[in-house]
Amino acid sequence: MVDEYSVIGKRLPRIDGIEKATGIARYLGDLTIPGMLYGKILRSPYPHAKVLKVDTSKAERLRGVRAAVTGKDTKGIRICVIPHLANKPPLAEDRVRFIGDEVAAVAADSEEIAEEALDLIEVEYEELPGVFDPFKAVKPGAVKIHEEGNVAIHLSRNYGDIEKAFRESDHIFEDRFETQAQVHCCLEPRGCIAHHDQSGNLTIWVTTQIPHPYRKLLADMLGMPLSRVRVIKVNMGGGFGERLEVDSLDVIAVFLSKKAGRSVRIINTRDEQFTAARTRYPMVIDIKTGVKKDGTLLAREVRVITDNGAYNNQGVAITNGIGTKCTYLWDVPNVKFEAEVVFTNKVYGGGFRGYGNPQITFAIESQMDRIAEKLDMDVKELCLKNANYEGQVTSVGDKITSCGLKDCIEKAAGEMGWREKRRRPGNRGVGMASVMHTGGGLRLQHKGGSNLSDVFIKMNHDGTIDLASGMGETGQGSDTILAQIAAETLGLRLEDIHVITGDTSATPQCMGAWGSREVFVGGNAVMLAAKEVKQKLFDEASEILEALVDDLVLRDRRIHVKGHPEKAVSISQIATAGYSKGKILAARVCYDAPNPVISDRKAVSTVGYGGAPTFSFGTQIVEVEVNRRTGQVRVLKFVAAHDIGKMINPMLAEGQIEGAIAQGLGYALSEGLVWEEGIVLNPNFQDYRVFYINDVPESKAILVESIDPGGPYGAKGLGEMGMVPTAAAIANAIYDAVGVRIKSLPITPEKILSALKEKTPS
Repeated sequence: MVDEYSVIGKRLPRIDGIEKATGIARYLGDLTIPGMLYGKILRSPYPHAKVLKVDTSKAERLRGVRAAVTGKDTKGIRICVIPHLANKPPLAEDRVRFIGDEVAAVAADSEEIAEEALDLIEVEYEELPGVFDPFKAVKPGAVKIHEEGNVAIHLSRNYGDIEKAFRESDHIFEDRFETQAQVHCCLEPRGCIAHHDQSGNLTIWVTTQIPHPYRKLLADMLGMPLSRVRVIKVNMGGGFGERLEVDSLDVIAVFLSKKAGRSVRIINTRDEQFTAARTRYPMVIDIKTGVKKDGTLLAREVRVITDNGAYNNQGVAITNGIGTKCTYLWDVPNVKFEAEVVFTNKVYGGGFRGYGNPQITFAIESQMDRIAEKLDMDVKELCLKNANYEGQVTSVGDKITSCGLKDCIEKAAGEMGWREKRRRPGNRGVGMASVMHTGGGLRLQHKGGSNLSDVFIKMNHDGTIDLASGMGETGQGSDTILAQIAAETLGLRLEDIHVITGDTSATPQCMGAWGSREVFVGGNAVMLAAKEVKQKLFDEASEILEALVDDLVLRDRRIHVKGHPEKAVSISQIATAGYSKGKILAARVCYDAPNPVISDRKAVSTVGYGGAPTFSFGTQIVEVEVNRRTGQVRVLKFVAAHDIGKMINPMLAEGQIEGAIAQGLGYALSEGLVWEEGIVLNPNFQDYRVFYINDVPESKAILVESIDPGGPYGAKGLGEMGMVPTAAAIANAIYDAVGVRIKSLPITPEKILSALKEKTPS
């Protein structure tokens, strides 16, 4: 029986839906501040060169130009999400390392004047040889991109006895897979407004997913006291991990504002977003797997080469995280992991939905399909045999607290008609791939080991709630989810909850929106704080109703005595009575997610990531049709079954999956930056091919509830994992259709035609 007063599990619209759908919501480009200037950045035309001289004098004399800055102004500052690895100057000091590297910047009364001023800046360069291939970059004698060399870091992990496991394997499979640089393609480009006032206080309006960590990173980089930095996260037109760090343009805007004494706004052009903003890291993955003839997985050896681009950012952490991700899906007991993160003269990467999992899952799940064929098994049965399960302790020591993976496999297969469609003659095929991903963030070891969210809840006289959270609404619906959890706990309606996020001066600490942590970590903080307020309501109602607390029931904005619904008092009456006696109906809770790790995790690098408090799972099955004459792939049907614990809002969950499918299809079939000697050849939506709404096939989202014991009402995260297995599912479906296995992304018609020709030479 459905509780009509419950808001958990209901298909409720987003609390910010109307203002965003009607155009009322204001984004960074809509904001203006009196006296605001417009900033523009001069970027390097060379992939690698010494900077001999930068002269801004002519630009500064142009009427309407109020400030100009160069590397002399920002000298010594280094940008990176991992501070001890930082090597990116906001403005070039003595060298540029990719086309688009920042060299100088101006602030002017208009964008047109600022653009004109850039043409007046004189820069003398001495061109240097560039290196664009990570394999060539590590060869002896290669041009050094940084003085310390071209290898940012070498990573190594070992779990179990890999050599013994390979000796005991009946079959060994070895493959190489390659993935590309994918662009986030947020509808809104990256930007900020910086205001550095005469008292030395800095306010920055910015499109960030992590307001509080961003504030700390920026203050540390600038050498400013944290108390003098205020970060305001504005409405954001997409994030997907691209807004997880301080960007050079943010620091540049600050220096221009300080120099001009006025606010400065800088927003990337679309071309800059493609050529100078962050991307998904390209990787080459060699994977070797040992398996028994009955399908039991015994050993996996993985070697990864990550194209880091020109500077450090998140490449080290993402690659290091793959050292764990390559072990836990299907729980291979013996694993060896080696990786090198290599500098090249290309734009550097950043966080992107899945944080390395799409790359390694493409390799693992493509190979699982090959293993099943060799063993004459249905890949579905191979996966069920090795599937993770609740209570399992993985080879790296992570404890799985809830798991619906087997249900995902079975339900997705049933919805697709797997048995009937698999291995059919003709040009149609179906492919399967699964995912295991954190459902509640990660404990960041290089940042002190926390995974926290701090929440403040205050009840107003009218019984409504002000809920302040440091979490960031990035378009994923987290404000709505937090409001639903608060409303459910306090017996209120969704419209009674006013959510305050995004302003570091008005919200408590939180690590932000990343790692699919918002529901689990932020939701737990809200639930615990709401429970404290609920207890205070009960205590006050007990006095008013002259009844024991244990005899009271909270329901639909009122508290009544069990069995006597007429003997009741409204929440607003309780709040008013409480405040009249000086009782504060408020609570603050800082929830730091646990790390259910059994082992001591000695193999985890200090620059990487610790355990997740819970894991989410999923299985995707796709049906494709391949044109043997053109190589064109048509996606006919898509089924995505995902274990998300308790459903807080099914409509929002389905929306996340549908968006992930579109992003995953692009990653699989069409997207990827194309370079020639460091030049991006497709820096726009015309030449960089994303999947549009008309390209997305018939899709079915299946939500599996495993009910996690640690999650708020049993919930766990979904946001990232929806696109993780998509590329592998597509690749496996293409193989089922026409018998060619493509091991590099994107899977273009040219690659399919070449493989078909190689398979059946004329």
